[in-house]
Amino acid sequence: MLSTLKDGASSRKRVVIGSANRDPEFFTQPDRFDLRRQKNQHLAFGKGIHFCLGSPLARMEASIAFNGLLDWFPQARLHGAGEWERNTVMRGLKKLEIIA
Repeated sequence: MLSTLKDGASSRKRVVIGSANRDPEFFTQPDRFDLRRQKNQHLAFGKGIHFCLGSPLARMEASIAFNGLLDWFPQARLHGAGEWERNTVMRGLKKLEIIA
């Protein structure tokens, strides 16, 4: 991502981790939440020596939680697009309404 900047060495640049997984060169429809996305080299758990050791546990917990919710509420649907937290460091939902 930084290698594509061409506005001169003396200009200021800001690296925003919240935008790391939203690059259209790496993700088709990057703003769409897609659990079935095949090419998914996201940075949510870090990379290289900074990769999160707890990522398998987090994935398992998320799978159990989502499957449990869908078992309880099989007809659940999103109501609107949700409200996002306005934060340049961490990206997340502030509010997400679901119709059960």
